[in-house]
Amino acid sequence: MTTFVRAPEAARRLGVSLPTLYAYVSRGRVSRVTAADGRASLFDVAELDALNTRSKRVSKAPPPTIDVLIASSVTQLNEDGLSYRNRSVESLIDEPFERVAELLWTRSLPRSTPVWRAVDGIEASQHLDVTELMVLATALIRSGPNDDAPEFARAFLASIPPHFGNAETTGTFARRLTRTWHPDPPTELVEAVNSALVLLADHELATSTLAVRVAASVRSSPGAAMLAGLATVEGALHGSAARFAHDLLVDAEERGARVVLDELRAARQRIAGFGHKIYRQRDPRFDLLLGKVRQLPDPQRRLPIVESLLVEAGASVPQHPNIDLALGALHFVGGFPADTPLFAIARTAGWTAHYLEELDERPVRYRGLARPVRT
Repeated sequence: MTTFVRAPEAARRLGVSLPTLYAYVSRGRVSRVTAADGRASLFDVAELDALNTRSKRVSKAPPPTIDVLIASSVTQLNEDGLSYRNRSVESLIDEPFERVAELLWTRSLPRSTPVWRAVDGIEASQHLDVTELMVLATALIRSGPNDDAPEFARAFLASIPPHFGNAETTGTFARRLTRTWHPDPPTELVEAVNSALVLLADHELATSTLAVRVAASVRSSPGAAMLAGLATVEGALHGSAARFAHDLLVDAEERGARVVLDELRAARQRIAGFGHKIYRQRDPRFDLLLGKVRQLPDPQRRLPIVESLLVEAGASVPQHPNIDLALGALHFVGGFPADTPLFAIARTAGWTAHYLEELDERPVRYRGLARPVRT
């Protein structure tokens, strides 16, 4: 009889962090199945034990790092907050996502909400995740001209709702996107989704943004550069943080926040949704988005789980909560699947702005230096 354990226990058995566990999944080193509730991930104990006993090849070379210094005017961030084109995200959080995207692309906030047009004839899909976004981007590349980055981004974003089953053509992008999962979403949920899109639209030179700029540096088309960003954000160590936070909340709902946090700390596991390399204190985006989550209708009584986790973490976790926890809470309380790609959809706006900025730099400016090592 096969015995399964949830992700935190699987990570503990392997002696790795949750992001590393999901990296193993993406590389095919370990498999997972979805629990009956359709949310939690389960792992075969026998497979985990077999992986633990395999001989591991050890490299004597130190882990490589790449530091890239790039001048950019798209986003300004520091300990005090985040701004797009010198406008604080606090002042933009209630603006329609379309306007904020246009601000990033054109440096000017439009007076009215632009209408983005979807591309006709794109085959529909049943499940919205990052992989299917790559399928959609590929279809758009094949469907016509692909030399204007903002136009490609507009068509891509506008085509997401109809590609995934929502043929509505009126209303804001956030409303049409939310209806992909909720046929008649409450206003508070649409507002929370819009705020998440705005807050996640850009964050300076994240790994996926760097991938887009590398593609732009060799003069790849806007669509190909977007594929580079999507492929990178699909990685377990970059774009899956909100999923880990969602899984943490699911686990806390079933077993209690204190039990879950105590186990993770005892195993010296990184706790999803806490800590940030840039914001040593609080991630300013966390409070802004959590404020929207707290306004959501909550028929399943999940918001108290979020609050309980925050109280317990405040007493035992030294790091502050970050935007990933707030986004995971939106997925959790708002009834979205764990792999909902709001992060990737939002970041499309920033990628496009960075693509345009990179075109003003000299081509092929990224060079790698190989350091031979013995094997």
